[in-house]
Amino acid sequence: MPKFEHESHTEDPSAFFERRRMRRVRMIVELTLNLISSDRTVSHREARCLVECARKAVLELFPGFERRYENVVRPHFDRVLQQRWPDEELRYTSPHEMVN
Repeated sequence: MPKFEHESHTEDPSAFFERRRMRRVRMIVELTLNLISSDRTVSHREARCLVECARKAVLELFPGFERRYENVVRPHFDRVLQQRWPDEELRYTSPHEMVN
């Protein structure tokens, strides 16, 4: 093959969409973590609701991701909530307690 001839690099569309969904998951998690850790106007209850909304968004993108979410992502949220509100109990909202 000549030096300047470009190979056609076609990517599997499913791999492209999978990477895109993973970027969205990372973005959701990072934005939520940044918001609850740095915005001093957010209450503990609102932070718990934000975590629950992030969880729902992640599980909509990856329906079978729940176990992985609980083992990988939830500890990050727990750590930030515990650091920010050390006297509050680590519990998450019930559907009746949503702050929207």
